[in-house]
Amino acid sequence: MQNGEPFRLLFPVGVLLGLYGVAMWPLHIWAGAAMYPGQFHARIMIQGFLSAFVIGFLGTALPRLLETPKVRLGESLAYALGLCGAAGLHASGRMPTGDLVFLITMGLFVGHLALRGAIFRKDVPPPGFVLVALGMACALAGTGLLLVAQEVPQALPDPLPVLGRLLLHQGYLLFPVMGIGAFLLPRFFGLPSRQSFPASTGLPPGWLGRAGFALFCGGVVLAGFVLEAFGEPRWGNGLRAGGVLFYFLREVPAHRAGFGGGALALGLRLALASIPIAYGLMAAWPERTSSFLHVLFISGFSLLTLIVASRVVLGHSGRSASFRAWLWPVLVMTGLVVLAMLTRVSADWMPQMRQSHYAYAAVAWMAGVAAWSVGILPGLARPDEEE
Repeated sequence: MQNGEPFRLLFPVGVLLGLYGVAMWPLHIWAGAAMYPGQFHARIMIQGFLSAFVIGFLGTALPRLLETPKVRLGESLAYALGLCGAAGLHASGRMPTGDLVFLITMGLFVGHLALRGAIFRKDVPPPGFVLVALGMACALAGTGLLLVAQEVPQALPDPLPVLGRLLLHQGYLLFPVMGIGAFLLPRFFGLPSRQSFPASTGLPPGWLGRAGFALFCGGVVLAGFVLEAFGEPRWGNGLRAGGVLFYFLREVPAHRAGFGGGALALGLRLALASIPIAYGLMAAWPERTSSFLHVLFISGFSLLTLIVASRVVLGHSGRSASFRAWLWPVLVMTGLVVLAMLTRVSADWMPQMRQSHYAYAAVAWMAGVAAWSVGILPGLARPDEEE
């Protein structure tokens, strides 16, 4: 482990936090753990599991893209400790303090990257990364709103805590998926990226147009969050489905790449399809939002996160030739994650077996992540041969 490679620390931390957050369900249902997981589980998965992968990826990729100083090992350790601390506080029921620790951790991470970029950058980021910045703003603003709502409930109008939850639980993850996805994901399908421009400290021709399109689609998605917060979930989810689908069809045209590409491409297709499908289902049946959200979170965000992490680990451990291979850990993980999603969503249509199906879904997801970890994470110990 060295400076400039925070993913080598943050990815395993994310796996452990994810297993911890999901294990709360079988522990509650089968082992009689007193605390109902509910919101605590959601916070640990978003502020712990997914955030560790977000920080690990962006902390590795952005300094390389912008040619700025690398993230130091001490900083990576601080971010890991902050996320673990927030998760521990949530697990013990101290949600406001956990939110505060997460807010400080993310604020430091975003501040460090922004300061380095402002002072040292020798290139401009891909235009879609304006959505990454929007996602980081959602994390900070959403957590801040929820923190105020918990500590001073009367201080905010009723829609704002709902908006805070939507920004943290969805916008924080969805916007980086869109922004990073437009730059990185076409490579999974052997397609050229429309986000690649010649190195330049100024904005190259065509950059503003791409960034403007990204902001337009991001604005549509953001308007969907506002509409839902003000009591229009059908329109809100419909706007998000449309904004995401329109952006992906133009910037990540996976439908033009055929059906090859190996295990990573297969998992990516399923994950990308899950996101607009989830929003479409929630628009059609808003009364089932709590069920269909798990299409978004399980086979959408979590599967996409693990697929992208697979490519990062393979690429930084001298195994780039495996990008288009049918990797067994990725296939097993993909199958079990999809099974977990189907089990969790269907549970709400079976009231008498609902709790046991929650536990089965958790076990399937944990088994998939464990298989992935055994097959992929050992690559973290191998040096980057291109460095």
